[in-house]
Amino acid sequence: MKDRVFPLEGVHNFRRFGDFETGSGRKVANRLYRSGQFSRASERDRETLAGLNIRQVADLRRPREREAEPSFWTGEQAVSVYESDHAGAAEPPHLVFLRESDMSFDSIREFMTQTYRRLPFDEGNKFVFQQGFRGLAESGPEDGFIVHCAAGKDRTGMFCALLLTELGVDEETVRKDYLFTNEAVDFDRITPAIRRRLKEQTGREVGEREMRAFLGVEAAYLDAAMEEIGDPREYLRGELGLEDDELERVKRALLT
Repeated sequence: MKDRVFPLEGVHNFRRFGDFETGSGRKVANRLYRSGQFSRASERDRETLAGLNIRQVADLRRPREREAEPSFWTGEQAVSVYESDHAGAAEPPHLVFLRESDMSFDSIREFMTQTYRRLPFDEGNKFVFQQGFRGLAESGPEDGFIVHCAAGKDRTGMFCALLLTELGVDEETVRKDYLFTNEAVDFDRITPAIRRRLKEQTGREVGEREMRAFLGVEAAYLDAAMEEIGDPREYLRGELGLEDDELERVKRALLT
């Protein structure tokens, strides 16, 4: 899995999530990428990204997140960007949690589990999930696709799990791709800075173990979301309103 990571300078968790084999022996196209946000992409990062022929970007962040950390993809004429105007709560739930919770290890895990139970049914997430699938249905054989959120692990992880499952990738491989965030991100480098920023913004001291629980992923989180979803096929067709012919076109576009 380590060969899937692109060590970009200002973009965390950027990696390929295509090129997996399916249960039927076919292979997922090697032009699918997932990551965190792009506002701090360096010039070298942009050069690397330019070589990937990116034509579609599914940005799962809320409007407030996009305003705070603008992405350079917006305005790129050759790139279609899928994003939602659904604002949700006045303040992102994770900021409320960071300010008001006791920030114990158990409370963080409980917060993350409950967040995952809500994640598949958030209107903004659903809209971008839907548009991402529809964009892939129309994609060409050389068109690069990126799905991302702020950290590239929760909302992004959910989209990738749904897409790979629909394409016929086995559950163990889908889970490995999801959990690989814990290896793909250099927590030793980013955790101290995030802890300092949180103290400045909230006055809260957060322990190393607790911070990693917040920044990483666990199988239990994905399981919680999948439990709420039930049958992923029905979720795509019912909750997201995707038609069978659209999903067949996604498969034709992405399976070799």
